Amino acid sequence: MAKTQRRPILSILAKALLALGGVGFTGATAWWYMFFEQLLGQSVKEASECFYRTTMSCEVGNFVGTTFGEVPTYSPTVMWISVGVMGAGVLLLGAGGRGR
Repeated sequence: MAKTQRRPILSILAKALLALGGVGFTGATAWWYMFFEQLLGQSVKEASECFYRTTMSCEVGNFVGTTFGEVPTYSPTVMWISVGVMGAGVLLLGAGGRGR
């Protein structure tokens, strides 16, 4: 396949990865908010650290949320996978622009 044919394919793949990562990140944000809002109400900002890592306080919240809540326990894994997918999209977008 010629380089000129690969560039559009890389660009399309990069944009798809960016979109997929964005959707995943948005979903992770909504999941985090819904899970901790049911526990903390308007004080959901207190769980901001739980968005990107699981601390001991987050573990306690996850246990309580699982026991009494309706929303599945939040895990930052989805957020980090989404960040990785978006990062791959950015790298591919940059690689597709070389050699012009």
